Amino acid sequence: MAYEFFHEVEAVDLQSVSERRTSELVRVLEKHGFTLHEDVFSFDRKCSTPPWQHDSVIELEVLHNDQEVYDFEEGLWSTLRLKYLFASLPFEFVDQFIEVAYALSQELGTSLMFRGRNIDRGELKAHFERYRDEVLSMTGDDVGSEGLAILIHATYPRR
Repeated sequence: MAYEFFHEVEAVDLQSVSERRTSELVRVLEKHGFTLHEDVFSFDRKCSTPPWQHDSVIELEVLHNDQEVYDFEEGLWSTLRLKYLFASLPFEFVDQFIEVAYALSQELGTSLMFRGRNIDRGELKAHFERYRDEVLSMTGDDVGSEGLAILIHATYPRR
């Protein structure tokens, strides 16, 4: 069975035209509110979080040549993958995700890609609105709800 209709994670890529130093990236990420947890950056929620929802609005993968980077002092990066845990967050966090993604893209001078193509804010929001509608129609539960979290959890382990 396919579970894509849950839209558990949606991601946008910020693609640089050249290799860049991770040490410079760290300053930009921290300026925009990201926190380094061990060797992974995230943009965390400021409010209290119900146990079935995710604590982070964005989880960040730093990539170089399609390999994840964990060296933030002397490493290089070429792509940032901003992951939004769509099904695990109330829909109102979509606007914050989009705002942060575009602010980072502007400051870093990168293109913003969604599913392999450049996308603007309005298009991305429209995709997310359609995904929310799809989740509602397929499950009867809204994104970020306890009911949806229970339903998704019941699908694991997946074969």
